[in-house]
Amino acid sequence: MRNGVLAAALWIGLAGGALSQEAAPVAVGEAETAGFSFGLTLDLFSAYVWRGCVYNDEPVFQPAATLAYATERYGTFGLGLWGNLDLTDRNRKVSGGSFNEVDYSLFHAFDVGGFTLEWGHFGYTFLKANGRDSYGNTKEVYLSVSHNNDLVTPFASLAYDYDLLDGFYFNAGLNKEVALGDQLALGAEVSVGAGDDDYMTYMGVDEPGLMDFNFSVYAIYALTDTLSVSAKLAWMSLLDGDARDAEPYRDEDLLWGGVSLNLAL
Repeated sequence: MRNGVLAAALWIGLAGGALSQEAAPVAVGEAETAGFSFGLTLDLFSAYVWRGCVYNDEPVFQPAATLAYATERYGTFGLGLWGNLDLTDRNRKVSGGSFNEVDYSLFHAFDVGGFTLEWGHFGYTFLKANGRDSYGNTKEVYLSVSHNNDLVTPFASLAYDYDLLDGFYFNAGLNKEVALGDQLALGAEVSVGAGDDDYMTYMGVDEPGLMDFNFSVYAIYALTDTLSVSAKLAWMSLLDGDARDAEPYRDEDLLWGGVSLNLAL
């Protein structure tokens, strides 16, 4: 779930979303009427990129599902499930068409003035690969905030990996989305991430530093009131010089993207 930290109805699979390649606020806090909602996103991306780590630089399929309940006074509570399926044998020589990661999330989002706050928990589960035991399983808690206004949406998120690394990751950025008619919306986002000395061990170094720079543009087209398609093109660059030298993943800079099918009920 790696993707993945912003509030809007279709953040999942686009700007980050609670169940995509970076974690972000995904639900509006207070609702006029209470009720359940369900979201399903089917992402087809050219790579699996997460917080400066390129886990796979070849095509992946990443489905995600969320179930949320909006209260009238206490915000929105929800849970989600996310998976990564490699479409080639690039990643650790896992056979193409194999799921090698399944993650879950629990979250609570609510509005305070013009801000959307969200806190929650992620569980990262890496499945067995070629008969080996699973590796790198971990858990983290997070807190994120975004400020909704007509000009631009700033956002920030702090995640704490309390299991495998005992380290912190911080991400902040700006998002701008413009509606062109009733069906089409265009958007752009820029963000920078940083880790403390414990978290930077993901990158093969043991000192705090900036981790990743990200820039993306995307488009959302509503087919019906509940079904939409979207496309995303993104650039990721690993910032820390020592991490670029020691970085154990595949790419230090990468242009990647893909398409999504989104269902919201």
